[in-house]
Amino acid sequence: MQSFKSDDPESVRSLSQMLEQDRIRANRIPGVRTVLVVLSAAGMVFDMESLRQKIVLSYPEASVFFITTHGNSMGPESPDEVDLLIDFTGPGQRQSLFFAKMLRNFSRVAIGRNAGLFRKKIYDRVFDEKSPEVKSVIESFSREEFVQKNVLALAGVPFVRSSGATPDLAKSIALELPAMNRV
Repeated sequence: MQSFKSDDPESVRSLSQMLEQDRIRANRIPGVRTVLVVLSAAGMVFDMESLRQKIVLSYPEASVFFITTHGNSMGPESPDEVDLLIDFTGPGQRQSLFFAKMLRNFSRVAIGRNAGLFRKKIYDRVFDEKSPEVKSVIESFSREEFVQKNVLALAGVPFVRSSGATPDLAKSIALELPAMNRV
């Protein structure tokens, strides 16, 4: 990632977010019309409709379907073959032994986490949860959020916060104003 030389931290933050979004968009898979999302049993960082919206913004022609780690459908049934599989199933989440292999067999491109048996070899793109970045996040829900955002990034679905609390600049702005003339 490029670094910017500027005195304005907000500009630097905005420019770095734009670069991050461009990097993530480069991961998009062409020709995606159906997306199957396997929801994590550890916690849902995004509700299903916001997740559907993020995916549809990246793949406008896509239909999005959801299933649980046990294979139960959440909403409409998914077709027998899908273009993109996004698997949020994490380590220690119960599912049948060859569930990932079965999912991979009816998807054109599979993206997920390296949890379970041989997912690094089965899936096309895998996020490594054993990296130091993930281990540095201590709280479990924050870790799950970090991992799910990175799995979405591998799928070409950007999630970069565009809002948030900004620092209070009231004191520093007042100090930078010119002195007032007294009459």
